[in-house]
Amino acid sequence: MSICCNDGTGRPGITSFTEATKRLSRSRWTLADVSNTEYSMPDNQKCELIGASPAMTTLRQEVAMAAQSNAKVVITGESGVGKEMIARLLHESSRRRIRPFRAVNCSGIPDELLESELFGHVRGSFTGAVRDHHGVFESARGGTVLLDHIADSSLRLQGLLLRFLQFGEVQKIGEDLAKHVDVRIIATAHRHLLEHVTAGEFRLDLYYRLNVIRIHVPPLRERPEDIPALLDYFTTMFSDHYHMPCPPIGPNAMTWLKEYSWPGNVRELRNVAERFVIRRELLEAVECPA
Repeated sequence: MSICCNDGTGRPGITSFTEATKRLSRSRWTLADVSNTEYSMPDNQKCELIGASPAMTTLRQEVAMAAQSNAKVVITGESGVGKEMIARLLHESSRRRIRPFRAVNCSGIPDELLESELFGHVRGSFTGAVRDHHGVFESARGGTVLLDHIADSSLRLQGLLLRFLQFGEVQKIGEDLAKHVDVRIIATAHRHLLEHVTAGEFRLDLYYRLNVIRIHVPPLRERPEDIPALLDYFTTMFSDHYHMPCPPIGPNAMTWLKEYSWPGNVRELRNVAERFVIRRELLEAVECPA
């Protein structure tokens, strides 16, 4: 079994599955679901899943195994656990890493615009279509497309996605001919997609098309032993960014942090670390809900 990985020089290389897993553990991207690019890692920065807990060890192995193929992947997990970062890591660890990675938030785009965003349109196909538009599938040719929050898409759009997954063809709005497009599909959801199927929110046939490999990202409260390493990483990062000294963390405070439930998961911990560097008071940096 082999996997295409980044050896740190920008050149892809074929290694064993074991070596691929080791490289994932040595890389320099954190497992944070970051929507704000202000503090995103530089493009030439390596990737890392921070933490040595059994849950993170299993996650590294699952990511390394999934990266070896072009199979469709569904990533599940609570808000803030880092689903999009896992998708990016899958892409960067695969043979498609030299091709584009495109992410589309299926819950953040109105349904009438999402079809155009994914499949594209030709000029004059509808009011406001003043020029031809290549959709995400076509612009990501040879790469990876992330369908974020796919369960929030409409049943109508799910039907279009099903046809695309069956035939790999893209037909722009207003165009008669369809084009074959080679992209890998990764989807994310907060819950198992079968729960959405049961609720009548998701097509069963689309579920079977998508659910080839499923990766579940555990919440932070299930791996408290990873909190010290994550907090150290984030405080160091923000200390460097703000040119401020990194404040010390006492043992009592760390015990409290491990016992906190972290409803916002790694995203919340990242925010706490930033406030801690700025305000110098750790417990005040944690804004617990009433």
